[in-house]
Amino acid sequence: MSDNAAPLWELSLSDFRDTVAREPMPGCGAVAVVSADLGLALVLKGLHLSQHPDATAPRQALIDEGASLKQQLAPLAQEDVAAFEAFMAAVGRDKEDEGRHDAIHAAAQTAVEVPLKTAQLCEAALALTQQAGEHIEQQFVSDAHAGARLIHAALHSVLLNVDANAGQLGSDAARDRARLSRDGLAQRADTLLTAITDSAAGRGPGSGV
Repeated sequence: MSDNAAPLWELSLSDFRDTVAREPMPGCGAVAVVSADLGLALVLKGLHLSQHPDATAPRQALIDEGASLKQQLAPLAQEDVAAFEAFMAAVGRDKEDEGRHDAIHAAAQTAVEVPLKTAQLCEAALALTQQAGEHIEQQFVSDAHAGARLIHAALHSVLLNVDANAGQLGSDAARDRARLSRDGLAQRADTLLTAITDSAAGRGPGSGV
């Protein structure tokens, strides 16, 4: 994106879609953030619109936690754009520039940290979705389940950026840490989605719930 481009969250949906289709940035990391944010919104819909009279306080606590996660997630779309542009600028420096390798390593660190942070927030959103299940009425279970699937897909999508950039980190230890974090996040997300899916299936039509 150019320096004078509008912040991502100020774009209309159609402008965001067309910019993704035609420009180098925003890329998969920013799109993953937006997808996760929308997925979390679907989960929050179920919590906001359910009316269990005896579960108001626990439900409100989950709503508050979800709102906090959304606030933390949203800026990462723009951070992903900035991280990628900084990385490409470092790679594009003159190969004779003595500081080029250090600049690449530093930019790669940010280009790995941003997607890992995004994935961590997605994991937290999936954990919230699992906890929210008992507070969401039957008519909103499909919304929450769809939201969980969006969040899960976003998590796996953003981890592709870790795969792409970890090799440019400055040491074997840093690369190993990044890949270990990446693998743990992916595995835990899969476990959470399975639990959410099983719970949603158990509350399907005719389940008596």
